[in-house]
Amino acid sequence: MRGPLLFLWQVRLIAGDVYRAAVREKMMYGFLLLSFLFILMANVPYMVADPKVFENQPALTSSLQIGFVAIHIFILLIAVFVSLNTMQNYLAFERLVLLLSRPVRRWQIMAGVLLGLYQMVLINWFLMTMGIWLVVLSHERMLLPFVWSGLSVAALLGVLYVSLVVFFYCLMPNMMAGVLTIFVVIAGFGASSARLVFARFGWPVFFEKAARLGLNALPQINTLLGISMKELRFFHLDIPAGSYIFQSFLLIAALGLFSCSTFERRSQF
Repeated sequence: MRGPLLFLWQVRLIAGDVYRAAVREKMMYGFLLLSFLFILMANVPYMVADPKVFENQPALTSSLQIGFVAIHIFILLIAVFVSLNTMQNYLAFERLVLLLSRPVRRWQIMAGVLLGLYQMVLINWFLMTMGIWLVVLSHERMLLPFVWSGLSVAALLGVLYVSLVVFFYCLMPNMMAGVLTIFVVIAGFGASSARLVFARFGWPVFFEKAARLGLNALPQINTLLGISMKELRFFHLDIPAGSYIFQSFLLIAALGLFSCSTFERRSQF
């Protein structure tokens, strides 16, 4: 096996190793257990007889709202803290020396780390989404495929969160990578509101263009959540889903490429 196939095979082996390291993290199972406890609460709207408790919403909508909140919260926690813990253990000095004693490039190690962590967060997303889907399926007696399409945004966001953690970890390999990721996510919530502020007031042209460029570079968390809510039929929103999802994939790819090139240049081994 030579050339690109060998590189891909080596990346796949590293990704599998990272995935096994991630699923051994006890923290992940703690978050997953808590998420299932929250998801079980999605049964409550079907059990409460008084519709006024949930503001006269259909039980299906209220149930999906509970699952929506649970999945998005715990996907963020798993993506940030489990990924950070896994990288700190996997990329420890002794492990790196062992890895780099083999004919493998540094960028391959980081590519394998990214793919392994993506796999971990997607497995967790699948289990949580399956949980909420089974809850509503047991009550509605319908397949409800829109549940999967609506909550698929959580999978995209999970991959984005992992990319941010790895990106910041390549710049500063410590817990600050998780803190900065949380800050960027919070900033992503306010990106759409900040864009409206710049549209209303007459700012200097250079400042406005620079601010808009910076806002466009942020992950559009609020808009992506709006897309998810629209698919889950919570609200009727007019959002161009395709462009924002494409932008998110471009951001994930850019963060991955930058992480691999930074690790290749800055690694001390």
